[in-house]
Amino acid sequence: MHKKKSDFAINDYNLIQTRKDWEKTLKIISIEPKIAIDLEANSLYEYPGEICLIQISVRGFDFLLDPLAHFSFPELGELLSNKNILKIFHASEYDLRLLWKQYKWQITNLFDTMLAGKLLGCKQLGLVSLLKTFLNVQHDKKFQKSNWKHRPLSNQQLSYAYRDSHYLIPLAEVLQKQLEEKGLWDEAQEIFNDFSKGIIIEEEEQKSIQFYKTFRSKNLPEKNLKILQKLFFFREELGQSLHILPNKLISNKCLLNISKKIPETLDELNLITGIHSISNKIKKQELLEVILKTVNSEEPLYTPPVNNNPQIKNRTSLLLQWRKQKSIMRDIDSDAILPKNKLFLLALYGPKTISELEQLEILGPVRLKMYGEEIINIFKKADEFSEQQQS
Repeated sequence: MHKKKSDFAINDYNLIQTRKDWEKTLKIISIEPKIAIDLEANSLYEYPGEICLIQISVRGFDFLLDPLAHFSFPELGELLSNKNILKIFHASEYDLRLLWKQYKWQITNLFDTMLAGKLLGCKQLGLVSLLKTFLNVQHDKKFQKSNWKHRPLSNQQLSYAYRDSHYLIPLAEVLQKQLEEKGLWDEAQEIFNDFSKGIIIEEEEQKSIQFYKTFRSKNLPEKNLKILQKLFFFREELGQSLHILPNKLISNKCLLNISKKIPETLDELNLITGIHSISNKIKKQELLEVILKTVNSEEPLYTPPVNNNPQIKNRTSLLLQWRKQKSIMRDIDSDAILPKNKLFLLALYGPKTISELEQLEILGPVRLKMYGEEIINIFKKADEFSEQQQS
């Protein structure tokens, strides 16, 4: 039997801590075209940060979903990936990363009020500032740095939390209207779409990039480097699952010593310098299994691209200069032109024609049309300079 919306308080928070209440909530939010989302996590207090509260607002109703209350809510992931429902966040990057890390949930049809503010040229991009500017609403961030994992949460914390998502739908509507009036709506939609997809790609590559930054100065043969990389990944994943800093489990120096020796037995592993200082949370047999599996694997070593090539550095430098000039001309934030990760990829590949640039799929059709010719001309200039330097 369907419950009526009156089961919940209107324009006040509803704390959801049971599967039964979540099922009632679903009957309301799953038919809404727009959902506002915010998260509270405890990353200031625990590695790597855990989602401790999920704020969900729709027209007239605000729900505070407690993910620590020991019930499942997989349907939320389905709603977040539903292309027919608009998901509204403010400053979504951290939230999207957490949702992917913790639940492997990807967001589609995103509207980020901070990114919208950037494109509109707003100088103050915090939620408090945007609410005051566009809705004349006063909001404070008094409880932002609370330890949200502590239970029970106070009434003051809960009242603060629901207001973080409560105003996002009307704020997004005002921002969208301004974007449309200024002819920026197509560009904004492309930015939102690229941003949500880019988060997942970056997260998947981040471990390899962090490994490279940590050990790039070590001159190891590829076989040893592959073992070191897999041990590094094993340590990172274990640290996240246990909420312990990875270096507290086993030091970088000890990982390096293991990868140099490549032990095949527990006796050999126990002879390695520093092995007795590792945390008792690590099972040595699991370390051996990682090593042996890697030795027998034909999987290639992943090395992230780096801009230590003079030609790539020159392209990057010219792109950054161009982006800065563009942002001044348009009076908007530089990231609203193109984020640095896209600039680097463009510089790395250095397309010579619009067709080549389009095939890379780094730029969507809107910004390809806006900036494509200028970017190609920048690369032409950069590569001519590099050729002169070499001759």
